[in-house]
Amino acid sequence: MEQERTPLDRHTYQRILSRKRQRARRRRRARLRRLRMFRALRSARFWSRTGAYFLVGLCIVFWAKFAFVYNIPPGVRQGALLNVSAYVAVKSWWFGPPVFDLGSFLPAFSEARLTVGPSTFLAIQLGKYHSILDPSVIVWARHLQ
Repeated sequence: MEQERTPLDRHTYQRILSRKRQRARRRRRARLRRLRMFRALRSARFWSRTGAYFLVGLCIVFWAKFAFVYNIPPGVRQGALLNVSAYVAVKSWWFGPPVFDLGSFLPAFSEARLTVGPSTFLAIQLGKYHSILDPSVIVWARHLQ
């Protein structure tokens, strides 16, 4: 037995079509929200990776071309280093040690009975890295209080 379909009047048919359109619109908006969220996530991942690579690159450049010098003995503080406790200088070489503690050379100076001054002794101790004692370009300096 076959059921007969009753024809829908115009208002009922329009209501059914309106519900279908609303459902489709909600699905479309939800799909667009998911796509926007996915794009934002991809963008955040991209920018975080890019920022991390940039930070690593800056660290490598700093290590390659800049030296942080601290604990400067009073006998070496002359000229541009007067009243400076630490400084960052451009190195004349690439990829050497990035940090120098000049105070660690003082015990060797006090033990050595030399006729040279402290700056000359430090230059001898530093060897090929002696150019940080007379920096031509100081990027940053922390002054004594």
